[in-house]
Amino acid sequence: MKLKNALLGIACLTALCACGTNARGTSSMDYGDHYDPKNAVVDKKFIFGMGDLSWSEKSWTEIDWQQTHALMNNLGVSSVRVWLHCNWVMSNSTTYHQKGLDLAKQIVSSHVQAGRQIIGMNHSNFHKAGYKNSSSTTAKPSRDMSEGSYYLEWLADYETTWFNLVSAFPEIEYWEIDNEDNNDVFFPRLEGGNFSLREKADIYTDMLYYASRGIHRANPNAKTILGGLVLSGAETFLQHLYDNIASGDFGSIYPDDYFQIACWHPYMPNFNRKLFLETNDGIYGVIKQNEKKDKKVFFTEMGFSEADVSAKRIAEFVPALYTLCKEELPYLESVHYFRMYDALDSTWGSSSEKTFGLFTDPKSHGVDNENPTLAAPKTSAYKYQEVAGGTGSLTLYQDKIA
Repeated sequence: MKLKNALLGIACLTALCACGTNARGTSSMDYGDHYDPKNAVVDKKFIFGMGDLSWSEKSWTEIDWQQTHALMNNLGVSSVRVWLHCNWVMSNSTTYHQKGLDLAKQIVSSHVQAGRQIIGMNHSNFHKAGYKNSSSTTAKPSRDMSEGSYYLEWLADYETTWFNLVSAFPEIEYWEIDNEDNNDVFFPRLEGGNFSLREKADIYTDMLYYASRGIHRANPNAKTILGGLVLSGAETFLQHLYDNIASGDFGSIYPDDYFQIACWHPYMPNFNRKLFLETNDGIYGVIKQNEKKDKKVFFTEMGFSEADVSAKRIAEFVPALYTLCKEELPYLESVHYFRMYDALDSTWGSSSEKTFGLFTDPKSHGVDNENPTLAAPKTSAYKYQEVAGGTGSLTLYQDKIA
């Protein structure tokens, strides 16, 4: 009996040592210093999200962002993803672009005052001037871990960029690291051409680790978010990330040292309830299988374009989407609708990019600044407001010019 008790005591002591405590004083359970069980707690009051694209580095006052935020209030938006690309608010990794920074801080402050959850997203990066295609803000160099390589220099600069970006916005709790990195569009090779999915995963694993270090140095209370993945190849890409982390060759063996919140973009033009649940549960299954614990999820983009499906069908899909996400995806906290407005002058991607809006395009394109069809709510906007429990006018632009 004494031997049995002694062995039991040794086993308990070993378990306690394995668990330990992290920087927050909570049990790490072999999950590392950046694990906090509270990060996995889902609050469905933030389910009604929106992407805030009311500003850009190209035209600082192209869209009335104050009116946009007022419309968000009336819609019932409780969470917002703000595009905060480093090159919009910084000239390089250590120097702020004052005009962009000042406007960005006003926009973020407005969301804080409205009580919205804020996710800052940056999918840009800087390169050494004159180095190959250094003007690209999304291109990544080929992975080269040899001493003195440009790749290692770039990673160090990437960490510095994130440190200074996050330092400028201490009020933002959540930071999304890059965007759709399993997609060639946002992950071109700096030297030209495209990476394989495996190569992208290797580079992105490094990016997550270095960005997370910069983010947590700037704000120890910040939460890091996996850049939203596109559905195609998401499970394979995610498994590559986990394989890299488990290998011990990428800086840490703990997933939370890379991202504390998971994220993907479950676009499904012809929304199908059964397929939507199966697809998202399948991706979440990869997380559970590898981490052996719960992890909160954001959908930082999801929407429907009139280039793919009729406006009538979209008006049916919007409430169905949010109801389903609220009631049947327990790991999901927020769904950021993409997008608020149509963008008829968009040259990005396919023609579907032009008509994702809940509202018509607010830009006159130099024709008629008092055209009542600008920023006009579609039926889908009213359906969003209804399911989100919002109140108030959705015709603020029309009311202003009447």
